[in-house]
Amino acid sequence: MHALKFKYIDLKSHFHEAAIALREAVFFRNLPNSGDLIHDDLESNGMHLVCLDRNKVVGAGRLNLEEHRAVISQMAISKAYQRRGIGASILKLLIKRSKEGNVRYVNLGARETAITFYEKFGFTGHGDAYHSKKTGIIHQQMILKIY
Repeated sequence: MHALKFKYIDLKSHFHEAAIALREAVFFRNLPNSGDLIHDDLESNGMHLVCLDRNKVVGAGRLNLEEHRAVISQMAISKAYQRRGIGASILKLLIKRSKEGNVRYVNLGARETAITFYEKFGFTGHGDAYHSKKTGIIHQQMILKIY
């Protein structure tokens, strides 16, 4: 069996377009403004991590570092590759990179169906659940305190 590879990419990488296509398929399919939803304010300043299976993007996540916090967003795993630990690996790598950036906490907006996944990694809910402005799907802000 071959090993999956995890790689940070920049916006010029040919893997970035594949990551965008994956994110669009997972999150924004059938939404008329999907391109605008992906290319938000965080896209150009983000660190983009992909999971590759034989040079095919099967998972992706984005990390933005700010002064004392990190924001994880746009984590997407190809349906055929879900429940194989790829999301956990991406999350762990993004958290590790956050710690290297000396942030105090990491936050993210979790879909209601993913809250328990993030809780396994120490994230806790913060505030009330809300409907995403992008998709209308119920989300919960979650925070992981680093120190």
